Amino acid sequence: MKKFLKFILVLIISILSILLIIISCYSLAASLRETKMADSIAPATGRFIKAGDLQLYIQELGDPKNPPVLMIHGMGSWSELWRETMIALSENGFYAIAVDLPPFGFSQRPDPTQLKSVDQAMRLIDLIENLGLKKVHLLGHSFGGGATLHTALLIPDQIISLNLVDVAVSIEKSDDSVQAESSLLDSFFEMQWIRDRIFESTVTNPHLTKKLFSLFVYDSKCITDEKVKVIQSPMRIEGTTHYLGDWLGIFISNADDQLYQDFIENRNKLLMPIHFIWGEEDTVTPLSRAEFLQKEFPGSSLDIMNGIGHIPQLESPEVFNQILISLLKESK
Repeated sequence: MKKFLKFILVLIISILSILLIIISCYSLAASLRETKMADSIAPATGRFIKAGDLQLYIQELGDPKNPPVLMIHGMGSWSELWRETMIALSENGFYAIAVDLPPFGFSQRPDPTQLKSVDQAMRLIDLIENLGLKKVHLLGHSFGGGATLHTALLIPDQIISLNLVDVAVSIEKSDDSVQAESSLLDSFFEMQWIRDRIFESTVTNPHLTKKLFSLFVYDSKCITDEKVKVIQSPMRIEGTTHYLGDWLGIFISNADDQLYQDFIENRNKLLMPIHFIWGEEDTVTPLSRAEFLQKEFPGSSLDIMNGIGHIPQLESPEVFNQILISLLKESK
C-alpha cells in the first residue's frame, strides 16, 4: 500500500512538474513576444487619429468624397480583417474606413474600465467629427455591435444606415441574479499571476490562434495561415496578455446597462435603414437572436447567409460584400 501511495505521489509531482515547465515556456515566449509599442509595428497602410481620449488606428480605401462606411470589427479582430470588404466598397463608390476598436488592434489602450459601449461610441463620434464626415454608414460585427448601435443611438441624424452583422449585443436590462453568481469568476480574474499564465497558454498562444478562430466559423478552411498571421500581428504589443485579462474580467462581470437605457430612450430616433446580416450556422450568436433583434427594430431587414457561421465577411467575402453593397446603395 505504501509503495502504491508513493507511486501516486511521484506521478502527481511529475505531472505537476511537466505542467509547470510547459506553462513557464509559454510565459517566457509571451515575454519575448509582447515587447513592441503599437505605433512602431502598426502597418503603414493606416494612420493614427485622435478620437476622444485615445489615438485610434484606422485604415482607409476609396475617395473621401464618396459616401463613407465606418467599419467596426469583432472580438479578437482588427481593421485588416475587413480588407476584402474595404476593397469591394472602394470599387463600388464608397469611402471605406476600418477602425481598430480597443482593446484590440493597434489603437491606444485606455484603462480597462473605460471600454463600455458608451465609451467606445463617444470615441467613434469624435472620430467621425475629426475625419470631417457629416454623415456615415455604420457597419458593426459581433462584439463591435454594441459600440456601433450605441453610436447610432447618440447621433441618429448623422447615420445614413445601420448595418449589424452577427452582433453580440444586449438591449435587455441586466439580470442582477446572474451578476451575483459571478463571484467565483471574479476571483479567478483577480488572481492575476494564475490568470495570465493560463491566458499565455491559451488565449494569446500563437499555436492556438487558428484553432480558437475556427470555433467561430462553420467551415474552418477560411481561417487560412495568412489570416492567422493577420490576427496575431497586434499580439506583439507590450503587455497584451495582462491587459486582455484585466479587460475580460471587467467585461464579463459588469453589465452594460447604459446601452439598455439609451436604447429605451432613443430607439424611436433610429429612423435610418437598419439591416441585419447573419450566418445561418452561427453558434455564437444564433439566428434566433437575429430574429429577436429584427422584431425590436421595426422595419429592419434580415439577410441570412446559408452555410455560414459567425464571421460572414471571412467565410464568404464575395457573397457578403454583394449583400452589403446592395443594402448600402438602397440606403439614402
